[in-house]
Amino acid sequence: MIPFYRPYLDRSELIAVLRRGVGRSEFESALAARVGARYGVAFAYGRSAIMASLKALNISQADVTVPAYTCVVVAEAVIMSDNRPVFVDIDLADYNMDVQALKDALTPQTQAIIATHLYGYPTDVNAIRAVTGDDRVLIIEDCASGLLTFSPGASGLCGDIGIFSFGPAKPLYTVQGGVAVTNSIDLYEKIRAYRDREMSQLPITVRAKRWARLAASYVVFNESVYGLLQRARVVGAQKRTQAGSDSSPEEMPHDYAAAYTDFQARVGLAQLDKLDTVLAKRRALAELYDRELHDVPGLSPAPIVAGATYSYYTLRVERRDEIDFRHRMLARGIAVDQAYDYALPLLRPYRPYAKGEYPRAEQAAREVVNLPNYPGLSVAKAQYVAECVRRSLQESARL
Repeated sequence: MIPFYRPYLDRSELIAVLRRGVGRSEFESALAARVGARYGVAFAYGRSAIMASLKALNISQADVTVPAYTCVVVAEAVIMSDNRPVFVDIDLADYNMDVQALKDALTPQTQAIIATHLYGYPTDVNAIRAVTGDDRVLIIEDCASGLLTFSPGASGLCGDIGIFSFGPAKPLYTVQGGVAVTNSIDLYEKIRAYRDREMSQLPITVRAKRWARLAASYVVFNESVYGLLQRARVVGAQKRTQAGSDSSPEEMPHDYAAAYTDFQARVGLAQLDKLDTVLAKRRALAELYDRELHDVPGLSPAPIVAGATYSYYTLRVERRDEIDFRHRMLARGIAVDQAYDYALPLLRPYRPYAKGEYPRAEQAAREVVNLPNYPGLSVAKAQYVAECVRRSLQESARL
């Protein structure tokens, strides 16, 4: 089976793990410099970095503006920091926050805005800042799926804080983990002090699990092994959909407050050496998909946008669930994803924070499909993926 994602690993990561005298601080500095920031603070997860940043800056019982369509952990982190998420609808052109809608969502209690670069599409952070009209409102750039994705015209961080994440589907992989970056020495010192005080423990069981995950990464993304795991995952997702579950599809992991390890940092440094190659190949595959799929009825291809890094190749299928698109692709040996198949304000834990309607977020949740888009995917296999998308939609048109 063609995996939906696969980390770009080789011997260099294993060699890097064995290096001594290099660790977390070197990775923090290197990552910050790579994204045009001065300082970096590493955490167990990107979501941990969001929560810690709000906590460290004493933002509490405040309104924090969040896109209505993004990863659920963003809203979860806001609530865990004792704040209220205020949802804003998105623009379907790039799946990011609709800046015009943001104006109506701001309140006298707004103290922070989390602006995503979702799927690697750049959001206009300067326009968001202009809308707030208040430099005291903290702007956090959520770059979890957009490493080296910057606000249009910028070559680095425009917000007060940038948050990065390093899971297996991300451009840079360190088993898990995240980094908060900033250009402000004051913000850096507060965030680092909070991290060192509240998120510095590393139980031996957590360390062992991370080592095991790294080792497993060289095995589980084998196409045969991945196929078995993916089929089980899709069946579980289908049962959840059939049950009509509107609970949160993901919660803060139990080890969210654990420390980020030196061995992960060494993996990250090896990955940084490959980053230009990773992003170039992802963009090339996105352009290939665009050429192959631009004229398929019932499908909206991913926009080809300047500055986009295509951490995911995201298209929309009008009747995705009705035609069982995911299983049609699975039957052809291709894993696709539906991140994210929910609008946050419609999930039970976040309904109390919903105000108004979010039609574009709901449409994205109904229609979005993410195709395989990773550096190890050959041109021939990408063309096969595109052909299977075309065939699946042709078949469904006859139903």
